[in-house]
Amino acid sequence: MEDDLDVEETPTIVTDVAANTALSPELTSSVLAAATAAEDTAARPGTCVVLRIAGARGGRRFDWPGPVGVGDVTKWEAALRRLEQAPAPIVALVDGDAYGPAAELLLVADYRIMGAGASFSFAASEAGVWPAMALHRLAAQVGIGRVRELAVQGRPLSAEAARACAVIDAVAEHGAEAAAIAAGRALFRSCVGSEIAIRRRLVLDAVTTRFEDALGAHLAASDRTLRRVRAVS
Repeated sequence: MEDDLDVEETPTIVTDVAANTALSPELTSSVLAAATAAEDTAARPGTCVVLRIAGARGGRRFDWPGPVGVGDVTKWEAALRRLEQAPAPIVALVDGDAYGPAAELLLVADYRIMGAGASFSFAASEAGVWPAMALHRLAAQVGIGRVRELAVQGRPLSAEAARACAVIDAVAEHGAEAAAIAAGRALFRSCVGSEIAIRRRLVLDAVTTRFEDALGAHLAASDRTLRRVRAVS
C-alpha cells in the first residue's frame, strides 16, 4: 500500500488498521481511535476519515474472532458501530483480501476500495460463517440474495464481482491506491460531518422502518438542512 497519501487542503484522519489477525484489544482500539478522531474534528468542514486496512494476504485465512469471549466480540461490534455513526465521511481501502475483520470493517465505510484480484468473504470455521453484524449490514445494503451467497453458502466474491453488485465502490490496480482514495475523498469535499452522519443513519434505517415511522426523522433532517441553508445565505 502506498504511504504518500496526499491530504491536500481538506483535513484528513488517516488510520492504519491491521485486520489480518484474530480479534485483539489492539484491533478494537485502532477502530475506536479512528472514531474518536472523527468525533473530535467534526466541526471542521470536509474532514474525512481514511482507513487503510491490512487484509489477509496470499489466500491466507485465520481463525476469526479467535479464542475470545462474547464480551470481546461485543466491544468489537460496539467499536464498528461507533465508527459507523461518526460525523465524518469514511473512505476505506483494503490491502489484500477483505476477509473476516477486514470485510466487517469495510462495510461501515461510505466509500470502499479493494485491490484488483483480491476477494471479499466473511470468516468461517467448522461451525459455519461467523454470524457478525456485518451480515445485517450487507443484507440492508445489497439484499438477501447476496448475503445468502456469502453467509450461507460461504462463497467469496472477487473484488470485481463485489464492485458489480455494489458491495464496494472501486477496484484499484496496483500502484493506483492513492488515486482511488483521492477520488473517494473528492466525493465528500463539501460534506458537513454531522449531516452525513444523519443521512447515513436514515439510509441504514430505511429497510427496517415503516414509512410512517421514518417520516419524522426525515422531516427533522429536512428542517436542519433548511435552517443551515438560511444561516449561510
